[in-house]
Amino acid sequence: MAPRAEPPLTGPVTLGDLTREGKLLWCWCADCGRERDIDPATVPLPASFPVPEVGSRMVCSTCGGRKVRTAPELYPGGIEAQRARFRK
Repeated sequence: MAPRAEPPLTGPVTLGDLTREGKLLWCWCADCGRERDIDPATVPLPASFPVPEVGSRMVCSTCGGRKVRTAPELYPGGIEAQRARFRK
């Protein structure tokens, strides 16, 4: 019996991955708590840039904090769509 092939190791999700999958980039400020989803195609970084590192290049538009965390969207359609579901 032949050994099972291991799946290739992949790195973190990139901005290009989010764009291809039609997902948003979730951003959260650890200083003031503001969160927002943005279109990853509008981020002025290469498509190969890892999503977890994007926050280190951002500044919060509310408080000016630099402790911004980034991840793929947490909810389908983004945080605003999730909030709208609860407002009904």
